[in-house]
Formats: sequence, structure tokens, C-alpha cells
Amino acid sequence: MKQAWGLVALGGLSTGAVGQLLSVHLSFDATDAAMGEIVTATLIAEFDGFIAGSYLCSVNIDLLASTSDVYEVIDVAPVAWNNPALGFEGQGIASGSDVVGIDASQFSLIPPIDGSNPIQIATFTLRRIGTGSIEYAAEESGTFGTPFAFSMCAPGGFDQPPIGYGADVFTSDTLLGTPSPGVLGVLGVGGVLAGRRRRVG
Repeated sequence: MKQAWGLVALGGLSTGAVGQLLSVHLSFDATDAAMGEIVTATLIAEFDGFIAGSYLCSVNIDLLASTSDVYEVIDVAPVAWNNPALGFEGQGIASGSDVVGIDASQFSLIPPIDGSNPIQIATFTLRRIGTGSIEYAAEESGTFGTPFAFSMCAPGGFDQPPIGYGADVFTSDTLLGTPSPGVLGVLGVGGVLAGRRRRVG
């Protein structure tokens, strides 16, 4: 099951092309994990309908978990591209089940540029600590003081206007934390005993 979360496009300039779409997806390398096991999450952006040579030039987001008691983030890997000299550190910080302050950039005036499409933005690892399920929403981060979450750039970087702001679509897979068979067995026995107590009473 996937949940779609919309982010409002703020302040961006459009090229007028039909069907422009920036989609960002968070996936996991497993659908479930045993208690204490590790799962890796990967954030990928893909775009369509933009002018030739455009690329993802900025990311400024927090990833917010739907719950805090099923998995905890234990490590956030640095993004593959960033401009720390401009104040973009890129990596993001683990905060319970959330990842806050993912803040990365690339501009043609400060090479190298990764023009991959789709492009990997970040990865992070989670450890299971409870029972249930978890998925993520993306929210604009205030770490750099910019009004956008994701932005596309035309060739030329700063000397060309950005051609799109905001994530048109953000989706997140669901990561489960189901009870172990032993726990289910205990719950089943408890249900039978409770039913017997109710009948006797």
C-alpha cells in the first residue's frame, strides 16, 4: 500500500511545457523486519516533461514518520551531491523516526553536476523497535530558509531561472513491523482463555 502526499509548489517558474512532473519516492529494501533488525530506506527523484538538460538542483526537506514507536532512524547517509560552501550540508539528521534537514544542492556554476534521471537523493537506515507499520510524508525544511522542497534547474544554474519548485508527487512505501509467530500464538491463547472466562461468567 502506498500513500501519496502532495506538496504545494511555491514560487516556481514554469516553462509552460505540458505534463511537467517531479515525483519523489521513498522505498525500503524490505517489507518487514524482525525486532531489532535493520532496514534501509532510499529516496529517489524522477522528473518528466522538463526542457532538455534540466536537472534536480535543490532539496530542502524533512521526512516525517507516520508513527514513532515502530522503527527508529539510526543512520543517515550523506547525499551524493551538495555545496557546503554555500551552506548546503546535504546529509540530514536522525530524529527518532524522522529525518530532518536534508539540505543539498548542485549548480552548473559549481561543478560537478549529476544530471541523472532518476536521481538518488539520500539513504537512511532504520531499526525496528515496536509493532505496527510506518510510512513517511515530506515537509519543507527551514534549515536553509528557502521556500521550496525540491527544485529543478535549467542548464546554466544560477544564470537561468529555476524551472520548477516543489514536489508534484511524493509517495512512500509502507514498512511493516508485524508480531512474531510466538507473539501471535500467545495472543491466540489469551483470546481463547478470555472467551472461556466470558462464557463461564
